[in-house]
Amino acid sequence: MKTSSLKNVSISLLAICTLPVASVVSAHEGHDHGASPTPQAASAGDAWTNAQTSLKAIQAAAVAKQQEPIHTEQEKLVASLKQVQEKAGSTEKARLDGAIKNAIAASEKVHAAADAKDFAKVDSSLKTLEATMAMVEKQVAAPAK
Repeated sequence: MKTSSLKNVSISLLAICTLPVASVVSAHEGHDHGASPTPQAASAGDAWTNAQTSLKAIQAAAVAKQQEPIHTEQEKLVASLKQVQEKAGSTEKARLDGAIKNAIAASEKVHAAADAKDFAKVDSSLKTLEATMAMVEKQVAAPAK
């Protein structure tokens, strides 16, 4: 009986550990991810401008209740935020990295809600994304000390 209990616990833990991965994977099912959605930016400022453009496009698509533009622009947004992270010369690198991580996570929630065609959740998740993008902006605009 101990062996079967241990086996059941192991299987349960494995199932629990794979749930977060399964939800992220399902948000991307049926989408073409072959090409890089955003060209390489020359500077952190250029990458930030690209990120802001993608955010505006996500906001417009959410208002229009259009799923596909949200998907496409969210991928561009993530690529741009990663470029900001790579190119930024901030002395507060840890704060910038944390703000970008939070913005990417928030954008993934918007993306998943759009893929589920749950536009009420898109709207609420978008508010979080907007707030996290404001935090990134503060870090990008912070002068180097």
